[in-house]
Amino acid sequence: MNKEDIRKWSERYDEAYDDDLQETEERIHKQLREQGYLTRDQLQEVVQWKLNGMPGRRGGNVERVNTVPDEYVQRVTEAALLIDDPKTQLKTLKSIPGIGPATATVILTFYDPENYGIGDRYILDQFFGEDRTIRVTDYPKILAELRDRNPGDFDLRTVEKAYYQKYRVENDVGNW
Repeated sequence: MNKEDIRKWSERYDEAYDDDLQETEERIHKQLREQGYLTRDQLQEVVQWKLNGMPGRRGGNVERVNTVPDEYVQRVTEAALLIDDPKTQLKTLKSIPGIGPATATVILTFYDPENYGIGDRYILDQFFGEDRTIRVTDYPKILAELRDRNPGDFDLRTVEKAYYQKYRVENDVGNW
């Protein structure tokens, strides 16, 4: 996609973006930047955001997050944000029960949308033609693709939103 396509598709994403989900993303981003970690309650909101359209999985993952103390969530999320290696960051975040690679990418993206984008089965299919769940080893490749496909001065979240929205429309998936 060229610069105008990225702008157009990311704007279409924003137009379709549920107001409550958008508010959650903005609030969690601000809290993560200020605190440098997530609390267990904030992490539950991230899980709810990521699995919004999947109530069964969402509830189960929130329950798993609740099995560890708040301090554990704070320390693990803080540790993951201290390093600059996406594979290690995802592995670290996955040590929290209920957090898989896709949700881990949401945490990183909410923290730093300039340099991260959300990785999931749709972006894998869009970029690599593989319709499967994301693996930790996929994320550096996804980030490289987002950087390579950035035709301008967009943050990676904007580029990812554009490709995700285009995929959603073309494949009628991922509706909120």
